[in-house]
Amino acid sequence: MRFPILFLTWVALVSTLSFNACSSLPNGTAKEKTQPMDQSKIIPVAIADSYLEGRGLVAADLSESDPNDSNVVSEEPIENSSHVFHMGKIMVAVYQAAPGKVHIDDAKYDEFVQILEGRLILTPDGGDESYEYKTGDSFVVPKGYTGTWHMPEKYRELIVIDTNYLEAE
Repeated sequence: MRFPILFLTWVALVSTLSFNACSSLPNGTAKEKTQPMDQSKIIPVAIADSYLEGRGLVAADLSESDPNDSNVVSEEPIENSSHVFHMGKIMVAVYQAAPGKVHIDDAKYDEFVQILEGRLILTPDGGDESYEYKTGDSFVVPKGYTGTWHMPEKYRELIVIDTNYLEAE
């Protein structure tokens, strides 16, 4: 069964309609609000702690999959949720998933990851080494990566993705 590549097809569709942003208040706290995309007014986007902690994330519809997304495969759908902070030349989001394992064949984009909760084990195809990351670790998965992406426990990450690949599709 196909597993949407980190929900990006859904994200791309939703992000063209609107995006959730956070505005900073004078005392340094963040207040969550929804704003329509307005290119004439470009403002900083705060990353609210509630999302980083996994609160307020939107669950993905596991019945939907993109037939063009054949480079990420999972034996079973993996329950997941997310929140997109920004979509432009890069996408910034929090992604959370139940335990699971997917195989990625030729990743379509460069991806920066900071693990907020759980562990991740990456095992490139054709290699004898696995790379394990845990809460607090940050790393980059380069475009073209082929191998497994194993989340042995509940997993949450802050991701920054190069969206240039969307222009080619």
